[in-house]
Amino acid sequence: MKALRKFVIPILLGMFLLILAACGGDDGDTTTAATQPPAAATQPPTVYSFQFACINRTLNPCKLIMKLADTLRARTNGQLDIQISSFPELGLAGPDTLRVLQDGTLDFGEIYGGYVGGDFPAIEMAELLGLYESSAMQEEVFNAVREDEIRMIREQFGAEVISYIYYPDQFIFSKTPLRTLEDFDGLKIRTHSTALGDLAAGLGASGQFVAFSEVYTALERGVLDAGVTGSTPAYSQKWYEVSKYIIGPLTSHPHVMVAMNQARWDELPTNLQQILKEEAAKTQAENLRLVNGWDQEGVDLAVAEGMEHIPFTPEIKKAIKEAVLDRIVPNWATRAGGYDSEAVKIYNAKVAPIVGVKINPDGSASTLPGR
Repeated sequence: MKALRKFVIPILLGMFLLILAACGGDDGDTTTAATQPPAAATQPPTVYSFQFACINRTLNPCKLIMKLADTLRARTNGQLDIQISSFPELGLAGPDTLRVLQDGTLDFGEIYGGYVGGDFPAIEMAELLGLYESSAMQEEVFNAVREDEIRMIREQFGAEVISYIYYPDQFIFSKTPLRTLEDFDGLKIRTHSTALGDLAAGLGASGQFVAFSEVYTALERGVLDAGVTGSTPAYSQKWYEVSKYIIGPLTSHPHVMVAMNQARWDELPTNLQQILKEEAAKTQAENLRLVNGWDQEGVDLAVAEGMEHIPFTPEIKKAIKEAVLDRIVPNWATRAGGYDSEAVKIYNAKVAPIVGVKINPDGSASTLPGR
């Protein structure tokens, strides 16, 4: 028993000393931790908020922009916050959009060349209704001049073009049937661009610029006899209630810029700029895939509501071609600054070989040999 105590007592004593040492070490560590400053709090990521102005919320392209806004919000964890509004909600007139984008009143929105051609005629090169024999030809023109458009918009108006969206072929929605040129005489017709007004005049009608959201009432009250827009946009606004005939189409898919004020664009970090353009490009591709289907869908919906579809007769098609040479192209060349202007030089170099119509030194237009 004595022998056992000889071994146990030193062991217990050693364990006791170890425990004391450990407690002493804890006291020292506690004092050191107490004197250290707290770790800095993690800063939340910056949120970049923009208001985007659609032409009208009811239109298919705007619905695609709404989906784009949701995608951007999700992909950036809320850093890109795009709030959707519209021209009617903001009291915004189409012809003013480029100016309010330039001065920063508008952050981000749709810029249609037909609306802003008065300020920037060069943007109309791919929007001269009547000039293109097919949507494919118009798309070829658009692709040929797109980079020039983007450059000139940036240089002259301080706007960054993010992508484009597309609207369906344009039709005339009329209260009366339009089967001959005589039927157009004196017709009060809503137009949405200067070029379209020239086309209406070439057919004998009187073109009148009326905001898209106001056309229904103008037709209802007799201020207008007819209006031009895409087949599905007209359906979205119930033009079938105030018109009886859908005539055409005028082969044209309006290309509408999705553009941002340059200063707001420059605020974005490079990674967010890249994400925005990547996702916008996907939306543009989806829009282009869908737009041809919208053409016929709108006609079918109008007919289902009791409207009659009247395709253009050979007589009217011939008058449209004459209007292109006599009015649409020459008048555009004058608005763009004449034969020696940058826009006309781009047109003759890149557009004329595609469409077969050139601008002459005297400002007139003529068909290229062999076309």
